[in-house]
Amino acid sequence: MTELSVVLVNHNGADCLPKTLLSLARNTATEDVECLVVDSGSADGSWEGVEGIWEKARSLRFEENIGFCAGCNRGAEVAQGRLLAFVNFDGEVEPDWDAPLRQLLDDPSVAIATGVLLTGDGRRVEAAGLEIAPNTATYGRDEGQPRTALPDRPVDVSAATGALMMVRRAEFLDLGGFYEPIFMYGEETDYCLRVSGRIVFHPESAIRHEHGHAAGPPRSAIRLYWGSRNRLVNAARHLPAATLAKSVLASAAFDLLTLLQQRNGKAVRAVARGWWDGVRAMPRERGARPAQERRRAARRLVSLRAAIAEQRRLGRI
Repeated sequence: MTELSVVLVNHNGADCLPKTLLSLARNTATEDVECLVVDSGSADGSWEGVEGIWEKARSLRFEENIGFCAGCNRGAEVAQGRLLAFVNFDGEVEPDWDAPLRQLLDDPSVAIATGVLLTGDGRRVEAAGLEIAPNTATYGRDEGQPRTALPDRPVDVSAATGALMMVRRAEFLDLGGFYEPIFMYGEETDYCLRVSGRIVFHPESAIRHEHGHAAGPPRSAIRLYWGSRNRLVNAARHLPAATLAKSVLASAAFDLLTLLQQRNGKAVRAVARGWWDGVRAMPRERGARPAQERRRAARRLVSLRAAIAEQRRLGRI
């Protein structure tokens, strides 16, 4: 059995995928490794010739855009590794990024190991693990802080970023992988709320991230749609009734504020479609989790006050 399988989901990544693969080739410490580039309906030929960039890589091509969740799952299904790492196709890993995560997973109590998501220049933190807000959106711990402010040892966190995370492949498949109806954005919230083990962040594993390759800028229509929809889906799947009601109200307030800041028709239409599809999906998601697990998920959310304080610190409200 291969020790590590790295899965990247690619969509029109001609301008970023080669850099990602080169960084993996240069900076992966594990020798017994394979890389699966799952191409999700690209139109730019970016999936071709990946073996020429890194001999450990091979592509798995889908003619249609199947989404991040399904792409990760299809890669996991054909992978041979004992361990499975998900790495964004628009990021560059730093040297020996995989070794600290493998070490964390030597502890059977750890279900997910994750590293730090950095800005493209490597100087500031985008996410040192994730927190889950009352509306089930995630935000990066220590976002905007200088890299020097990172902890000097592993830390338990509420959720891991799908941009850089490692799991045991058998456990991932046993849990059904990422929930494919989510498609993209919010999959890590759902998966992290389903695992029974610890989620641990290691500051010595890092990836430098470039935004905008998969779905445009932070408040593009596609991000607004999936974000609005999937917050409702995750709330319905994981939260008890009273917490769910508060979560829906928090989502409504968040989206209203976003629209007041955006002030354009495209954003309004994207959010409205997200709410329409999300509300319609909620009834069938209510049976997804037993009551005990819903109560446990509710305890994983940060307080509304803490979430608002973080957004104020970042200058977003």
